[in-house]
Amino acid sequence: LNLRKMARWIVAALVATMTGIVIAKPFPGCSGGTLVGCPGTQNCSQHWITQNIDHFNWENPLPKHKSTFRQRYFVYDAFWSQPKTGPKGPVFFYFGNEDNVELYVNHTGLMWESAQEFGALLVFAEHRYYGKSMPFKDGTDGCMNWLTSEQAMADFAYLIDSIRQNMGADQSPFIGFGGSYGGMLGAWFRVHYPNAIDGVIAASAPIWSFSGLNPAYDYNAFDKGVTFDASYQGGSIDACKDNLKNVWPQIIAAAQDPNKRADLQAAFMTCDPVEENDGQAIVDWASAPWGTLAMGNYPFESSYLMHGLATLPAWPVRTACSILGNPDDMFVAVRQAVSIYYNVSLDVSCYNLSSVQQRAGPEHRRFMTSAVGGPLTSEHTRGGDSCEGSWGYQWCTEMVQPFTSGTADDMFYCPPNVNCSDWDLKSQAQACMDEWGVSPRPEWARVVLGGKRIQDATNIVFSNGGQDPWHGGGVLKSLSDSVVAVNIPNGAHHIDLMFTDPGDAQYADILAARNLERTHMQAWVKEASERYVKAAH
Repeated sequence: LNLRKMARWIVAALVATMTGIVIAKPFPGCSGGTLVGCPGTQNCSQHWITQNIDHFNWENPLPKHKSTFRQRYFVYDAFWSQPKTGPKGPVFFYFGNEDNVELYVNHTGLMWESAQEFGALLVFAEHRYYGKSMPFKDGTDGCMNWLTSEQAMADFAYLIDSIRQNMGADQSPFIGFGGSYGGMLGAWFRVHYPNAIDGVIAASAPIWSFSGLNPAYDYNAFDKGVTFDASYQGGSIDACKDNLKNVWPQIIAAAQDPNKRADLQAAFMTCDPVEENDGQAIVDWASAPWGTLAMGNYPFESSYLMHGLATLPAWPVRTACSILGNPDDMFVAVRQAVSIYYNVSLDVSCYNLSSVQQRAGPEHRRFMTSAVGGPLTSEHTRGGDSCEGSWGYQWCTEMVQPFTSGTADDMFYCPPNVNCSDWDLKSQAQACMDEWGVSPRPEWARVVLGGKRIQDATNIVFSNGGQDPWHGGGVLKSLSDSVVAVNIPNGAHHIDLMFTDPGDAQYADILAARNLERTHMQAWVKEASERYVKAAH
């Protein structure tokens, strides 16, 4: 590790933060949390590229079915430097996540706010099986087999090559961006396709949240991270996490008492009368939103984790926790706390617990929110006739991220006579077989994607927020002078990729992270440009 070089970069970022030299603000009316006045899909042109469904075989993937599909991507070129002579400006390329790419077009402010300064072309690529990039129609037997990170990365490689060949960008530096799973893909892409991308900003990318790693991943890290946000140390109050830990068995006990069920129904506003065995369902329902609130624990109100359909308040965990300090009725207080998630519209008259996916199961709470918000219902997570992308399927194949919940170190419930420190892969594998007809390969990320042996990679910035419960599976220490970790104590889920907002202006760590990333981006562009010039001579 070149500590002197690292120190120069850090000093440069801090100086930029204090002087405003690096920060570009071409959209001064933009409020990052609500997206009011911000650019997005309305400013872009929509494009399509024909991709092979199976990049790694030559026969049709399914008999009597097509072998290709149309992948969607968005382009914004108003800032792209296109001189009459010499190379065009750099290309900023977003690695699409497990959702409609429009969400990322509209929220990835770091790309938009840096484009003018760099003279960059913006490209946002959609992940296969999501949004409108669908390889198969619903009802096609065996349609999910090609929903893999390897196939997705091959799509991105072909798209980048197409842009180079067809848009005159053959000598343009390509800088990649991705958050969460998109950041994981971006980092792995840089490792596996260094010829295609010159550097990657991998934000909140938990590439080390898998089993079999050395040092080992803490399977309880996510729930510990949520609990941290609900503590005094995380900016809330310790009474919040303590009261939640204590209230779960009280809810179970109240449901088992015939004299308390009516009060329990009233407290939690359930649509149906509470039955003897409903206590666990209420606990699951009241536990589920906390992961989303923690991931979205931004210092400004934001619609990102709610998929643009609703807006969470600034510091949502702290807002929810403020209700749980010393309430007159703890049951009512718990319901009021999670209502900032379940009842953002303020028009819910009762809660139908059976309609909400519970937090148990293979995808746990990580894709209760799918990294974009909103409880996933059975139609989004189960197999059947659907050929749409699902994180449930991806978890059940190669993205096998282990979780434990209800330990002594987190605020969640552990049923009696259960070892909540033990990850039960066997039962979760059976659930995968029941749902999808597939068996998880927990070693895949370690063996095929690189695991922790990525120290020989170059030009990757891994950013992680201290408020984001995913940081426990991220790269928190720099591996070299070009594989760099940026830790953001006041940051939640890839806040650094988002548009600047008045709410984050007072947090120097957030601003410094974006500036440090721009410093690396500048270095990567310079390095690639010099390489192209040298090759031309």
